[in-house]
Amino acid sequence: MPERVVGRRRELGTLAGLLDEVERGRGQGALLIGDAGIGKSTTAAAFADTARERGYVVAWGRCPETETLPYWPWRQAFRALGLSTVLPDDPGTGRTGVFAAVADQLATATAEYPALIILEDLHLADGPALALLPFVVGLLPELRCLLLITSRDNAVDVAEPAAEALRALPPSFVRIPLSGLDREATGQLVTQVLGQDTDLAYADVVHDRTGGNPFFVQELARWHAARGTTSTETPTGVRQVLERRLARLSQPAYDVLATAAVLGEDVDLELVAAVDETTTADMLVVLADAVAARLAEVDGTRMRFAHSLVREVVYSGLGVHRRSLLHLRAAELLAGRPDADPGQVAAHYRGAVGQPDAATRSRQFALLAARAAQRQSGYEQAVRFYRWADVEDPLVQLELGEAQVLAGELAAGRDTLRAVAREATDPRTVARAVLGMGGGVGGFEVDLSDTEQTELLASVVPQLPDDALKAAAVARVALGRIPTDRGDGPRQLADEAVRMARATRDARAEAAALAVWCDVFAGPDHVAERAAAAERMLALATGDLALLLLARRLLVVALLEQGRFTDADVQIAAFARAVLPLRLPLYSWLVPIWKGMRALMSGRLDETETCIAEATRLGEDAESVNAPLMVFALGAALADTTGVFDELQAYVETVMVPFIGNPMIDGPSAYYLARAGAVEEARGIVRRRVRDGLDAIPTDAEWLESVAFLGAAAGVLGDDECAQLAFDALTPYAGLWVIDGVGGACLGSVSLFLGRLAAQLGRPEARELLETALETHRMAGAETLVVETEKALAELGAVHAAPGVGVLRRLGATWEVTWRGVTVQVADSKGVRDLALLLARPRTPVSVIDLSGPGRVHGADLGPALDDQARAAYRERLRELADELAEAEDRNDLGRAEKLRVEQEFLTQELAGALGLGGRARSAGDPVERSRKAVSMRIGAAVKVIERVHPALGRHLRASIRTGRQCVYEPEDDVTWHCQVTSGA
Repeated sequence: MPERVVGRRRELGTLAGLLDEVERGRGQGALLIGDAGIGKSTTAAAFADTARERGYVVAWGRCPETETLPYWPWRQAFRALGLSTVLPDDPGTGRTGVFAAVADQLATATAEYPALIILEDLHLADGPALALLPFVVGLLPELRCLLLITSRDNAVDVAEPAAEALRALPPSFVRIPLSGLDREATGQLVTQVLGQDTDLAYADVVHDRTGGNPFFVQELARWHAARGTTSTETPTGVRQVLERRLARLSQPAYDVLATAAVLGEDVDLELVAAVDETTTADMLVVLADAVAARLAEVDGTRMRFAHSLVREVVYSGLGVHRRSLLHLRAAELLAGRPDADPGQVAAHYRGAVGQPDAATRSRQFALLAARAAQRQSGYEQAVRFYRWADVEDPLVQLELGEAQVLAGELAAGRDTLRAVAREATDPRTVARAVLGMGGGVGGFEVDLSDTEQTELLASVVPQLPDDALKAAAVARVALGRIPTDRGDGPRQLADEAVRMARATRDARAEAAALAVWCDVFAGPDHVAERAAAAERMLALATGDLALLLLARRLLVVALLEQGRFTDADVQIAAFARAVLPLRLPLYSWLVPIWKGMRALMSGRLDETETCIAEATRLGEDAESVNAPLMVFALGAALADTTGVFDELQAYVETVMVPFIGNPMIDGPSAYYLARAGAVEEARGIVRRRVRDGLDAIPTDAEWLESVAFLGAAAGVLGDDECAQLAFDALTPYAGLWVIDGVGGACLGSVSLFLGRLAAQLGRPEARELLETALETHRMAGAETLVVETEKALAELGAVHAAPGVGVLRRLGATWEVTWRGVTVQVADSKGVRDLALLLARPRTPVSVIDLSGPGRVHGADLGPALDDQARAAYRERLRELADELAEAEDRNDLGRAEKLRVEQEFLTQELAGALGLGGRARSAGDPVERSRKAVSMRIGAAVKVIERVHPALGRHLRASIRTGRQCVYEPEDDVTWHCQVTSGA
C-alpha cells in the first residue's frame, strides 16, 4: 500500500481482489462513496498504482463542477485508452452508432492489456455521461476491465439524476463506503504531514474536531505546522468545503444549525427549539435536510454536529449581532431553570457582546461557577471562572489564588495569595492566604525557604481567636520554623497546634495540625507515632480531598519505613484512584514516583524508566519543587542499580552540587560521587563529616537516609572510621527501612547497611545482619535488594557453601553472574536475557514465542519442512531403530544401545519439528519453528560465553537448559536464581 494512504487497507484489499477477477476474464465494477474529503480520490490513486504494477492501463475521467462538452469524463478516459471513437458534441444525435463503436473499441483495447477506468465525482456528471454509464456497465462481463466510480452519497450533494444512476447499478457492482479514519490512523496521518512523531493528545484533538475526515485532518495538521501552534482556528480549505455544503441547505435548516452552534456541539433539542422560538416537532422536520447532508445527527432528544469543524464553521459564519442575540436568548432561558449550570449561563452572557447588563450577569454567574467548581475539586475550571468574574475583592482574589495553587499554577497562585496577604488588614484573610500558598490548611507542598510566609503568619496568630484557623496557623508556623530553629520550638508549637485543634472539635483543623506534627516529628524515632497520626488523619479528613491525599502520603512514607509494603501498596492505590481522574499535577506526580520505586525494588527496570519520565512531566506541569528531587532520587537509585555511572555523575552535577556543604546532603553526595568515580571529592566530604560528627545532621525525615548513604560511601572508599561512625548511629534502627524523601526510592533495610558496615569492620554480627536483611528483602518481594544482599553475603563467604543460590543482574551493557561464590560479568545479549527469563522460572516451560518478544514472530510460510518421501523414510528408520534397540538391550550391548538411542532421539526430534497438530506437515517457514531455531542458537551462544569465564556455571547450564518450541530450566537439584528480567528479550 503506498505510504501516503493510511487507514484504507481493507478497502484497497477489496479492490485488489476485483483485479484477480478481471485477470480471469470477468470484468468488474466498483463504487467508492463518501463525503467530500473522505479520501475517495486518494484511495483511487493508490489503487491505480497497484493496477499499473500489475500491468493495467489506467484511464481517468473526471466530472467537472462547471459546464463542459457532453460525455466529458468518458472523453478523457477513452483518450487515455487510445480509443478513436469520437463522442458527439450534440448528445441527441447518433447515440446508437456511437455506443456500438465504443463497445467494439473497448473490447479491442482491453484484449491486449487489462484496463482500469476511473470515473471521479459521478455526482457531478451530466445527462449524456450518465446515459453512457449503464451501457458500459453492461459490457463489463465481456471485457478485461475494471470500472471504478467515485461519488458523494448524501442527499444535498448528489442530484437526483446521478442518484438514480447510482441506484440503477447492478448488484454485482461492489459498493465500498468510506468513513472517517479511526484515532490510530488519524495519528499516523498527522505524523505523515508533520514529518515527526505526533503527540497522542494532539492527534486525539484532531480526530475529535474532524471526525477522521482525511482532508480535514491534513489541513488541520498543515495549519498547525505553519503556525507552530494547536490553534483552534478553522483552515481556509476546510472552511470552503463545509461552506459549500452548508450553502446547499434550506434556510430554515441552516437557521436551526446556527442556533445549535451557539449552544454547543451536542445539544438538547428542546433547548434548541426554545431558543429558536419554535416547537421540537417542527424543528425536527426542518433538521431532516441537515441530517441527510450528514452535517448533523439526531439521537433521541439530542442533536450533535457530524464533527466539531461543522459547528465551528457555522458559528464563525454568524454575524456578530445575530450571534450575540442568540447567546443572550440562551443565557436568559438557562438562567431561569432551577438546575441551570452557572458556568454555561456565564459563557452565554459572556458571548452576548454589547447586550445590556450581559457583562455584569456573566461575572455574577462566573463567580457562582468558580465556587461550585472549587467545591467539586475542579480547580482548573475554577481558575477560568474566577478570571471571568474579574472581581478585585480580596476574598475573591484569595479564592482565585487557592484554586491556582491546587490547579498546578503554583508560582502564579502564590503570587496572588502573597499580594492578598500583604495588603489585607483582616488577620483571618492573611492567615488563609498564607495557608493557601502551601496547598491549603494541611500544606501539601510548603516552600520552607520562603521565610516571608512564616513571618506573615506569625504576625497575625496573636490576633486570631482560639479556633480552627488559629490551630492550622500555629501548625504552619511550627513547620516554617524547622529550617531555622534546631531546638524544641517547632515541636512545642506542633504539640500546641494539635491540642488547640482538638479543643475546637474541628476535624479539618485536627487533620491539618496532625499533618504538620508528622513533618515536625519526622525521622526514625517517631515512625510508629507518625503512622498512627496519619491513620487518625484519614478518619478525620473525609470530604476534604487535599487533606485526605496528604494523610495517605504521610501514611505511605511511615509504612515504607516500617517495611509494611503490602499496606503501603494499598494506600498508594487509594491515592491513585482519588487523584488520577482529577488530573491535578500537584498531586499526580507522586503516583509514578511510588510505582517506579516499587518497580525498581522488583527489578522491573524498563517500567522504572517509564515512571521517571511520567513523573518528570507531571512535576513540571505542577511547578513542584519537590517533584524534581524525588525524580532525582528514583533516577539515581536506578542508575546505581544498573551501574550506569555516567548517569550518576550527571545526576550529582545537576541536582546535588548546589547542596554540597549542607550536612544533610553529605551522605548521598559522597556515595554517588564515589560510585561515579570522583573518589577524592567524595573522600573530602566523608572526612569533613567524620571530623564534624553526625550531630550537625538534623534528625528529620532525611537523617536515616543521610547516615545510611554516608556508611555506603565509607564502604566504597574503604574508610573504616566513617564506617564505625555510621554503624553506631544506625544500630538502634536495625528494624527500619531506608526511604528517600516521600518514597522516591527504597534503599533497603537498615540491617543491609549495618551488615555491610559490620563486614567492612570485621565485626562478628555481619553475617547475622545480612541474613536478616536477606529474609526481610525476600518477604518484601524486593528482588533488586535480594540480589544486593546475596552479593554481600557472597563477598562475606556465606553463600559459596550453598550451591543452590545464583544471581543474574543487569548492569547497563553487561550482566553480573554470581554462582557458587564466584562473580563474573558477561556482555548483554538476547541469549543472556533469555537465560534470565528461564532461570527466574525453574521447571516452568516458556514458549519461544514469548522469548522472541511481541511482534517479532512474523513472516510467510516457506513450504513443508520435510517432503512426503523424507517423512516416510524417517518413520521407516524409526521402526527399524525400535527393533534394533530392543535387540541390543536383550544382548546387554550397552554401547550399541546408546548409539541407537542418539539416532532415535535425533530422528524423533526432526520428525516432530516437521509435523504440527494431528500429524500435519509443518512449514519450514513456520514462524514458531523459525523462532525455535533462533532462540536455541542464541541461548547456546550465551551459555558458551558464560562457560569461558565461569566453567562450572557453563556446565550446570548445559545440563539443565532444554530448548525447543518450549524452553525450560530443569536443574537436577533445587536452585534459586535472583534475576532481573528485562523486557524485549
